[in-house]
Amino acid sequence: MKRIRIIILFLAVVLPLGIIIALTLRGCGGAGDGNRPDTARIDTIPYMAMQIQRCSRLNVAELRVRKIITHDDAVKLSGTVLGKELSVNIPAGKRKVAIPLYATIKASIDLSKLTEADILRHKDKVEVLLPQPDIVITETHIDHDGIKQYVALTRSRFSDEELLAYERQGRDMIERDIPRMNITAMAQESAARQLIPIIQSLGFTESNITISFTDNGRSDKILRKTE
Repeated sequence: MKRIRIIILFLAVVLPLGIIIALTLRGCGGAGDGNRPDTARIDTIPYMAMQIQRCSRLNVAELRVRKIITHDDAVKLSGTVLGKELSVNIPAGKRKVAIPLYATIKASIDLSKLTEADILRHKDKVEVLLPQPDIVITETHIDHDGIKQYVALTRSRFSDEELLAYERQGRDMIERDIPRMNITAMAQESAARQLIPIIQSLGFTESNITISFTDNGRSDKILRKTE
């Protein structure tokens, strides 16, 4: 009789407690499965920003320009004849110079300032906003062996100081011509070609990648890869 009571007590207390513990452990195991790395969603935007920032300053285009700078002057005889102003060039006082000037123009983009806000993602499509390329003349030099001078007997040859002044003038002329050289479009295309493989390595297809360039808050889409 006593043994029967012990069995009943075991079934009434210990068995339900075991069932409760088993259910609790099962519930914890289910919660853990939901956090497995292979099922967790990974946000690629911060990683993409970091990968692009690692490029630092991206050199995207380089042009070498040759320009011939010409200058001529003459000694003038000025005065007043019969109350009229008169200015006459003296043929024996002419001198001319042609100076070959070489310049190197480089375009680059500072990617270190890129932030996550510059990467726009919509499902499987992504757009990267970049600043406009910085375009600068990095070097100019005169081809001294190629300089041609014509100097009249009564005149002195062009001095080094004069040639240096003409070089500065030529540099200013080249700088003004940069907008007509199409280097900005070349730099943008080059930047896209270099960045698209990086973005593709993160799982995006080429047809879903857009590279845009912003200028004073305005965004211009210059390249969209399409199928």
